[in-house]
Amino acid sequence: MAIAPRDDVLRLRRRSFCAALLAGMAMPLPVIAREPAGAGAQAGKLLAGIERVESVRAVKHLHNAWSYYALHGMWDAIGALFAEHGEMRLGDDVVHGRREIAARLRAQFGNGRDGLAPGAVHTQLMMTPIVTLAPDGASARGRWHEIAMVGQLGGTAQWAGGIQENSYIKQAGVWQIERLHYTPQFAGSYEDGWRNVSDDLGIVPYHFTPREAGTPVSALAAAALSTRSPDETLADAEQRIAMLGDEDAVRNLQYIYGYYLDRKMWADIVDLFAPDGTLDIEGLGVWSGPASIRRALERNGPAGLRHGELNDHVQIGAMVTVAPGGEAASARGIELGMVGRNQAFARWTLATFDNRFVKQDGVWKLAAMKLRPLLSTDYDLGWARDQSREPAPPPSFAPDRAASGEDGPRAVVMFDHPVGGRAPSLPPGLVPAPAPPLPRKRRPASSGSLLERISATEAGLRRVAGTDAVENISSALGNWIDDYQAADLAALFAADGERKSPSAGYYIGPERIQRMQELRNGPLRRPRRFIPVHLRIQPVIHMAQDGRTARLRTRLLQFNSAWNAPGSLTGGMYEDRLVLEDGVWRFQSNVINHIWRTPGYKEGWARVPEHAGEQLAPSPTRLLEAMPPDRPIDGPAFAPFPGIGPLDFHYRNPVSGRVPPDLLP
Repeated sequence: MAIAPRDDVLRLRRRSFCAALLAGMAMPLPVIAREPAGAGAQAGKLLAGIERVESVRAVKHLHNAWSYYALHGMWDAIGALFAEHGEMRLGDDVVHGRREIAARLRAQFGNGRDGLAPGAVHTQLMMTPIVTLAPDGASARGRWHEIAMVGQLGGTAQWAGGIQENSYIKQAGVWQIERLHYTPQFAGSYEDGWRNVSDDLGIVPYHFTPREAGTPVSALAAAALSTRSPDETLADAEQRIAMLGDEDAVRNLQYIYGYYLDRKMWADIVDLFAPDGTLDIEGLGVWSGPASIRRALERNGPAGLRHGELNDHVQIGAMVTVAPGGEAASARGIELGMVGRNQAFARWTLATFDNRFVKQDGVWKLAAMKLRPLLSTDYDLGWARDQSREPAPPPSFAPDRAASGEDGPRAVVMFDHPVGGRAPSLPPGLVPAPAPPLPRKRRPASSGSLLERISATEAGLRRVAGTDAVENISSALGNWIDDYQAADLAALFAADGERKSPSAGYYIGPERIQRMQELRNGPLRRPRRFIPVHLRIQPVIHMAQDGRTARLRTRLLQFNSAWNAPGSLTGGMYEDRLVLEDGVWRFQSNVINHIWRTPGYKEGWARVPEHAGEQLAPSPTRLLEAMPPDRPIDGPAFAPFPGIGPLDFHYRNPVSGRVPPDLLP
């Protein structure tokens, strides 16, 4: 069959179109004139990439939900996070099946009952996720640090910490835990402190390489066959990208609140609230509006930290739900507090947050914050000997109204189960707390040409996929520091990336960074009787509009553990820059500023000598003599506590634009 020349084909199409118009027929333009070549494939590939971002976040949601369920002894809900024939391996002990897993947890931690006995504590904090998807997007692997605080008032209190290396499977469109393998690293009683579980800790095998950790999931995506038009496919992609972007903005806002709380930046916290926002603290009452919220905050003293004060409030596992219309959202999670004043007192605190957010003029704000305190314990006593409730504030700080009758230690906010879909039933003695539903209206459709919309959605996909890749390599950095894996750590850096070595200076380029790590920390020695567990948590990630560079703020919470002595703690802050280099996310700059160190377990942060940061820090002398830095140290060289040093921020207040005292360029 002869093929007509291209010009003849176009003439025939024009004649057909004109004839249709003359005949009064409603005939659409030919597809070739409406859509750029390959638009359908481009839109399909975008949607496939978005599905992979959603999959990574669904895997993370499993463990954030676990932490929340564990607080209330919801063993069946935890068991239901597994696949039907899933496996849980705790050290050398293996349990199979959802029911068996729930029964094992109930027997071991619930004394054979659903829920927790009065005064019981069961906290499993899942942190530092590193999640990678299989190329087909139907299975995944994940690595987590777990810190556990368990015990019973009037009985015993225990610490435990270790690593989970897990596999996940997607069945009928739902992500589930296929195999969970927990390897303990340290444990101990509260009275004596934690120690290594072995006199020679091994390395928990890694499921990822530096490149795999830093590869955006969109790079795995392949377009699926679709019967929908490119416009329909793209509209779906735009809606889902917008939801993911809003999720990131709300999570940032929640974590930023925690950092402002650390430094008693009351004005900045008030700025985060909508004009009619509320702060509701269970058992105390409700404060409404900016002036009242400021009054509530000042229950804990005036703005700004004073010498010897520690006020850290770690925000963990924020589970964000965004309304389809993108104008409202909720966030639920856990707050771990380390508060006190040197040479006076120190306390551990634990609470849940259940917050509502509203978008006004394109800016996310806190509409209602609900805090439910679970635990406040004197550092010297621990939760087996002391579980206090916060006293009512004096009249000058009193709430605007008392807590509602629905409040109380029996009220628990529930959400749809990640696997089962419906909110799980609560154990005896607990009642569901009211949770206002989010509005269901749909976002307005995007405008612009198909090419413009595809380009904007591609940039949006780079941003949301990059957010998870940045968290991956952030967590991987901490793991490889702990395990003295200098080559893998260095491979996380860009060709001209730099890393700050505390009290020494900056080293540039992967080769120099690897050599610096080897000189400063040495090789992994056997027997391995000490481990510094670098938990890089509470990430605030700001992506550039094109999705190719990012700024990252993370908290350092470091559990130091040894075989022959109780452990200690270190706190600090990272401010990092990252870049998408050759399709892989890497560090452009990695900067740590230590804030506090405890001399030992017994002293905690209540008995810290002046200038302890310099006395307790590893000496840089050997490194400086063997390998001078490429750039000298700037800023504080040592943890200032009990002094209060400056603290860098890479962002202004996300609502008001207020500039922090130390804003990075």
